[in-house]
Amino acid sequence: MRFPRLNARRWLHPQAWLAALALLVTVPVQAAEELVFPYWAPMESYLPISSIETYVRDNKVDEKLANYFKYLKPEEQSIVRQAMRYSSSLKPFPVSQVLYSPMGVVVLSSLGNLIQTGPEMNGFYAIRSAIILSATDPQGLSILGVMRHFPSNSIRINVSLALQLASKLTQFVDVTNEVVQAIETENKAQASTEAPINLATLVSVQASGPFQVSKQPLMLQDKSRNRNVPTDLYVPVFKEQRPTSIPVVVFSHGLGDTRKFNASYMESLASYGFVVVSPEHIGSDFAQQVRLLAGLENEIFRPSEFYEQPRDVTYVLNVLQEKNANEFGGRLNLQNVGVFGNSFGGYTVLVLGGATVDFTRLQQECKQDYLLQTLNISLLFQCRALDLESSPQLKALLTSGQLQDPRVKFVMAISPFTSAILGPSGISRIKVPVVLFGGSYDLAAPMVREQVEAFSWLTTTDKYLLSSNAVSHSPQFTELINHFLLPSLSKDELKEKTALYQKKFRGISLAFMQVYVAGKSEYRPYLQASYAETFADPPFDLSLIRSFPPDRLDPFLSKLP
Repeated sequence: MRFPRLNARRWLHPQAWLAALALLVTVPVQAAEELVFPYWAPMESYLPISSIETYVRDNKVDEKLANYFKYLKPEEQSIVRQAMRYSSSLKPFPVSQVLYSPMGVVVLSSLGNLIQTGPEMNGFYAIRSAIILSATDPQGLSILGVMRHFPSNSIRINVSLALQLASKLTQFVDVTNEVVQAIETENKAQASTEAPINLATLVSVQASGPFQVSKQPLMLQDKSRNRNVPTDLYVPVFKEQRPTSIPVVVFSHGLGDTRKFNASYMESLASYGFVVVSPEHIGSDFAQQVRLLAGLENEIFRPSEFYEQPRDVTYVLNVLQEKNANEFGGRLNLQNVGVFGNSFGGYTVLVLGGATVDFTRLQQECKQDYLLQTLNISLLFQCRALDLESSPQLKALLTSGQLQDPRVKFVMAISPFTSAILGPSGISRIKVPVVLFGGSYDLAAPMVREQVEAFSWLTTTDKYLLSSNAVSHSPQFTELINHFLLPSLSKDELKEKTALYQKKFRGISLAFMQVYVAGKSEYRPYLQASYAETFADPPFDLSLIRSFPPDRLDPFLSKLP
């Protein structure tokens, strides 16, 4: 059984009303009394808000709503109702903190071009006001709540722009599917040149290795930066004589996470004899989000994290260097360190491996209304780095390679963002072995632009691209998307399949660490395209390729928004 590719045309009918309705489902913006769909002057279509309220409350489609719903299948109507009925317990103050943040302003400005208060009148302030007021409702923040609080009699949907977005989204999904197929074809071609793999003879990559693990919290402070770097250390317990060389791996977490994220995988790595280090990046972690919602911060993350996070890792490695003689008998191998990171942490580990920031490219990619032009959500994060360009010192730090750590000899970046902030000039400076991973359902850091294209820019000899169908930016998003696309699977079945996929992916990640950090060549069979072919378990599969020439990728890129 092959899992069907995501099909944008199934969800985006080429009619103005459906494009607008799709937007209303995905973003919380509605009008007080009616929705207005101006096709061309003087022709306009109206949908009373009361018709939507009746449908959401009683599951009844009145005559006016029926004119719009006749294009939708019953299951699609149900999805609309579910989205309309959803409510959040977020309170007004934390909601306002997010909406007033720099990234919140960018999002609202873009949405204001779509959802307007009058002809050619950006709905920025009305949208923000309605969302905040909706959060005061006893039943919580909801689409209908925003609708009721919208400070005008009607919402005008920019139908022309909505249709453009619908077309772009269709292109985006189609190109992603085509690239996934091309990678799978390349995987098969590369596998055909390799010796067959006997799975029964492969060394184990099970979840647990032979060693018990001791977790050691370290409350560190880098006095030179006046910055706390709380860190967890996972240390294998060697009951007998310690090995002469103990490999070291560092993990960098993603935005809004903590050093405890992926703890089970770090324990698994340590059980195979690695010392695993997990620092917390205090300007982009979960506590930063809490501070934002409490009014103690005005940023979802601090732009300084673009250089502070690599410095965190270097600082922790310096601390380990000091501990090595006294606590590890000089056995830690700190000259061949592996680093792996997720999302923002993926950017961090690429920089530690030698990548540099390209401010010229950032200026080109972060033009006005870039969010609607590209549909690339990760640009919201990447473009924040432009705040650092005005400082000659910081600009030099980010562009000169000073953040590279020479001890880092292997990099694994999971769903990183790369396209604008690093670009080809920044990525090509990496000379150590690199693994890039991308999932076809990743909307936060789209696979084609952020991982596949970056892979084509790499010039290092040992480079790998891992890609998975039906995988999103996190396990939670993966389950959510597949829940809608695979209604035949129960939640428990989908959760079980997701967990099995994660287990297999961790196994192949372990193999990379064993080969490039621990120097164990017996794990190399896992690093072959022919092994990836054994990975399929619908809806998930995995491709692993060593090359994807730019001339093969360019035709796909030319079709992206």
